[in-house]
Amino acid sequence: MLQRNKEAWKDLFHIIRKELYNIFTDKGVLLVFIVACVVYPLVCGYIYNKELMYDMPIAVVDNSNSTLSRNYLRSLDATPEVMIKHKCSSLQDAKDLQKQSKVHGIVFIPSDFSKNINKEEQATISVYNDMTSFFWYRNMALATNFTVQEMGKEIQTQRMVEGGKNIEDAKRSSEPFEAVQHVLYNPGGYPSFILPIVLILILQQTLLIGIGILAGTATEKNQLNTLIPRDAHYRGLLRIIFGRGLAFFITYIPIMVYMLIIVPKIFNLPQLIPNISSLFLFITPFLLSVIFLAMSISVFFQNRENSIPFYLFMSIPFVFLSGMSWPREAMPKFWELFSHIIPSSDAIQGYSRMMTMGADLSQVSVEYFTLWILTAVYFFLTFITYSWRIKSDIK
Repeated sequence: MLQRNKEAWKDLFHIIRKELYNIFTDKGVLLVFIVACVVYPLVCGYIYNKELMYDMPIAVVDNSNSTLSRNYLRSLDATPEVMIKHKCSSLQDAKDLQKQSKVHGIVFIPSDFSKNINKEEQATISVYNDMTSFFWYRNMALATNFTVQEMGKEIQTQRMVEGGKNIEDAKRSSEPFEAVQHVLYNPGGYPSFILPIVLILILQQTLLIGIGILAGTATEKNQLNTLIPRDAHYRGLLRIIFGRGLAFFITYIPIMVYMLIIVPKIFNLPQLIPNISSLFLFITPFLLSVIFLAMSISVFFQNRENSIPFYLFMSIPFVFLSGMSWPREAMPKFWELFSHIIPSSDAIQGYSRMMTMGADLSQVSVEYFTLWILTAVYFFLTFITYSWRIKSDIK
């Protein structure tokens, strides 16, 4: 028994060394594992580095040309979201500027603007948005709505004072309560929301593609087109699975540290994780579940190129089911349950809450145990598929 255990450990370490050698001598795998994981997060972070958009250029058409309309435009220009870049004499001139992308929004003040206000009738302001980007629409809507509300309160307060009311009472009547905003989570902008999701998806996709490339390469190189080498060290199925799995896990430890700890620091993203050990404990079942999932699927790849189109095709469903563009709360029950079979879905939920809300391991226990269940399920699936592949190779 002691001799068998000794040989088993010896075989296990041999398989780990061999798989690590295969990983670090394959240029295609290094491109996926190292270059993609290093470069892609930096590119995504750089694109959205500003977090929020300020001073978006807009054009205005002031047909009223009154004191009230000029006050409105001064207040609008003072908001951080927009900047009045052009004052046009006609709406058509403003539209031409928008077609040339010199401005991303238009504010049109009609000639009866001041007259209607003075007659205590409702006045209108027309706003035209460039809808090629949601950010432009957001800035335009925030700036114009805020300015209209503030101007409305000022006019209402002034009329109450002119009617003999105390100015403090008038202010309280026009604004019965004061809203005070306290941002609890995600105080930044788009990168604070999107990057944690993207980082987890990159880890998953690169692992899936890289393991698929290695499996296809192993099948191509062996003369008998077998996934498992005809080697005395590759005698036990469990040691083969554990050896290959541990090799991938060891490779991804520094990659995980870089992507989930260093990259957020580079871009000053919220990092409210109570302690790093909690993050390591949470990510461990995620990496293992992805590794075993990739190993179970990779038995069907006959050459190294097969995995790339397959996983690129699957990347879109992974994104949708992650909750990034389709909120999990809005998913039909079937798809919400189906999303749990993909490791990244629960990993994204847990990692985002740890990063932006300061959740500890006990507060993401549902996601944590789900990932361990997936690890066990995909390990068992790998055992079945490897057994089937070995029997097929023998035949």
